[in-house]
Amino acid sequence: MKANITSLLLAAFLIASCSKPGERSEISSAETDEIRSEIQELENAYAKAVNDNNTGEIMKYYAEDAISYNSDGPPLKGKDAIRTDIRRLSTDFPETAKISFTVQEVLPSADKFQVVEIGRYEIKDNAGIAFGSGNYFSLFEKRGGKYVCIRDMQTPDTPKTKKKL
Repeated sequence: MKANITSLLLAAFLIASCSKPGERSEISSAETDEIRSEIQELENAYAKAVNDNNTGEIMKYYAEDAISYNSDGPPLKGKDAIRTDIRRLSTDFPETAKISFTVQEVLPSADKFQVVEIGRYEIKDNAGIAFGSGNYFSLFEKRGGKYVCIRDMQTPDTPKTKKKL
């Protein structure tokens, strides 16, 4: 199911960003590198906010109308729903654990208005003990001169097992 949603989002983005040959302007590798750096800064700030358990700072990552697709529940629509879920999840986050996000790929639209990011996250403590890891997919849109996340989806490497009744 998650793979289908990811595929649909990527296909929709690619279709929306396509244009007739000759109409599309190419983005230089330097421009792509600059966007990648900007997105990595957003991910670093997000990780710091999570590690500091600072919900207010975490929410700066998201647009008001963002939708977050979590691996263990229905889509979260809007900042209020995302905020509530982050607060719920933070109670289970181990105190010694720190999360980090690594941008693996950025796919900017021709006008650089939207950027798809594919990345990886890891949760470890200072001793290197792993608490979890996985992959994520984010769609950013430039609003007010800066990128904000309008859609994101994450999936852990090891899914949670359901308890038997």
